[in-house]
Amino acid sequence: MNGTRTLKLVVLAVATVLLAGGAWQAQSGLKRLSSERQQSAVLRQSLDDARNLMPEVQTRERLVHSLNEVAREVNRLGFDPARWGERKLRRPLGAASRVDASEFLGELGRGGPDSIFVADLFDIATASPETGLFQQPQPGDMGLTLGVSGTLYFQTVSVAQPPRMFP
Repeated sequence: MNGTRTLKLVVLAVATVLLAGGAWQAQSGLKRLSSERQQSAVLRQSLDDARNLMPEVQTRERLVHSLNEVAREVNRLGFDPARWGERKLRRPLGAASRVDASEFLGELGRGGPDSIFVADLFDIATASPETGLFQQPQPGDMGLTLGVSGTLYFQTVSVAQPPRMFP
C-alpha cells in the first residue's frame, strides 16, 4: 500500500504544482489584461484628442495653402516688398463738407496703381436726415460726417519694366 500511497502523493504534488502554476499564469494574465486596458484607454483618449484637433489642423492647412497661393501670385506679378513704403492715415470722425470729403477721398486714389489704401475704418454719412449721400445737396444741407483710418502703401522705387532687347 505504500506504493499506491506514494503514487497518490506524487499525483497530488504534481496536481498542486500544476494548479499553482496555473494560478500564477492566470494572475500574470490578469495583470497584463489590466495593463493593456489602461493602455487602450490612453490610446482612445489620444485618438479623441487628435479627432478634436482635426478641424483646427484643416483650417491651418487651408490658411497655409492660401498664403502659398498669395506668395505665388506676388512672385508672378513681380511684387517686391522692399520697393513699397507705408504710411498710417487717420482722419477722426467729424464734420466735413462734400467738397472736402470729395477731395480727401480723391487724394487716396490719386496714386493709381502705384498706391493702395487699406482701410481699417471708413465711415461716411450725411448729417442731414433728409439728404442722401448720392443726391444733390438740398438747401440747409449740413454736410457729411467722415472718418477714415488705415494704411496707405505706395511704391518707393519705379518698377517700370526694362526695355526688351530683340536680337
